[in-house]
Amino acid sequence: MALRIADSVYWVGAVDWNLRFCGSYTTPLGTSYNAYLLVDRKTVLVDTVKGTHTMEMVGRIKSVVDPAKIDYFIVNHAELDHAGAFKEVLRIAPNAEIICSDRGRDSLKGHFDFDRELTIVKTGDELNIGKRNLVFIEARMLHWPDNMMTYIKEDHILFSNDPFGQHLATSQRFVDELDEKFVMDHAARYYAQIVMPYSQLVLKKLEEVKSLNVPIDMICPAHGLIWRKNPEKILSAYERWAKGEAEDRAVIYFDTMWGSTDLMAREIAKGLTDSGVPVTVYNTRTSEWSLMARDLLLSKIVLVGSATLNMTMMPSVAGILAFFKSLRPPPKIASAFGSFGWGGGAVRDIISTLKEMKFNVIEPGLQFKWVPREDQLRECYEFGKQIAQKI
Repeated sequence: MALRIADSVYWVGAVDWNLRFCGSYTTPLGTSYNAYLLVDRKTVLVDTVKGTHTMEMVGRIKSVVDPAKIDYFIVNHAELDHAGAFKEVLRIAPNAEIICSDRGRDSLKGHFDFDRELTIVKTGDELNIGKRNLVFIEARMLHWPDNMMTYIKEDHILFSNDPFGQHLATSQRFVDELDEKFVMDHAARYYAQIVMPYSQLVLKKLEEVKSLNVPIDMICPAHGLIWRKNPEKILSAYERWAKGEAEDRAVIYFDTMWGSTDLMAREIAKGLTDSGVPVTVYNTRTSEWSLMARDLLLSKIVLVGSATLNMTMMPSVAGILAFFKSLRPPPKIASAFGSFGWGGGAVRDIISTLKEMKFNVIEPGLQFKWVPREDQLRECYEFGKQIAQKI
């Protein structure tokens, strides 16, 4: 059944409980594909679902209206987790007018073979559907060139597509039905993996929305839960994250071969903690990527450690750093540590990568040959305390 989320506005999406990767992003708790149905003098479908969940969406639409009566089909974003049911909608709503952005036309033509005409809209364009008027807001590169948002002027509801979402599969549909800290944690993971590379554009878009003077009482994203109470919470969080306003905390990422770098990581963590700086420690070989990305976003201090393998860093450390580099995080206080046997190289290469990321790198880092002795572990502890003072 469809879920009524406001007067004549329905959620008709689907929940994917078993998804563990959405594109290249880890989704340890699954996700939802949110599509919305507006029933006025005209009937409007906003977005669809992943192709695997098409019939679930169609069933929800049918619980409200005959799909053939859909007058407008708005495609805010043509990525296949949002537009996977595109061809089925064309079949069941043969008279629907398809609305998308200029770049959306390219995406739809690239993904699907169809001969229907498209209506192209830009920021500020309006569509009257009866008692309501819809306003379109382009959101290029948040996170694809074709992204746009749809806003109901009378109800102050924003259908934001990718921004402001979370990857969560739940039986609840609203943020206020769950613990807010839990949802914000997943919103931070989502931002870190999907939106962080475009933080400067986020700031510009937030300013643009403010300049349009559009009050927002509800945000309906394309993934996760709906912000029906205090949407300012997520808007403020996006502004902080986009500005790079991290917390007074540290994160340590490392991989070890025979345990020496692990010992170093633990002592460095003790030094940070005893200096009053909260720290999270991740073994990059076994830890979940969305968690590691979240703490990259939220932490002021980033420390990366690795044993040396073939004169460079361990593969899992190289992999997570490559991922982090692609996310283009704001500047952080950073350094490297590690152990080696007959020859080093890991710390050198980590520092080089951290510099490429424009971090404030503390050199030369810390490295020891073979297993760190008691006095060297004390150095690790002091290293953590010294780094803590940089906050």
